[in-house]
Parts: sequence; C-alpha cells; structure tokens
Amino acid sequence: MKLFPFVHLFALAAGVVLLLFVKRKFPKVRNSELIIIYILFFILVAVFSEPGLDLLKRFINFIQVD
Repeated sequence: MKLFPFVHLFALAAGVVLLLFVKRKFPKVRNSELIIIYILFFILVAVFSEPGLDLLKRFINFIQVD
C-alpha cells in the first residue's frame, strides 16, 4: 500500500504512451476513439485498486437480498 498512487500513475502513463504509439502506427484512428479508450482504461485502473475494490464490495453487499 506504500506505493499506492505511484503504481497507478505509472500504469496511466504507460497507457498514454501505448495510445500514442497506436496513433503513430495507425494514423486513421481518431483522437476521440483514443480518448474514449483512455477513459475506459482509467476506470479499470480505478476499480482494480484497493479503495475501488472496497467500494465495489460494499456496493455488492448493499444490493444483496437476504
């Protein structure tokens, strides 16, 4: 948990580099498509962090019917 923000920031930066590589290799890809992909990637990184998983667990416990 000590490296919490740094690992996620590194993953997001690596995502930007990868998307820039894709844009350079395939110039017909539109910028709006890349932005949507990055937003989805950001959501995945946020959900699969410890606070995101805790929030997801609490939400699942909230909607469960006993």
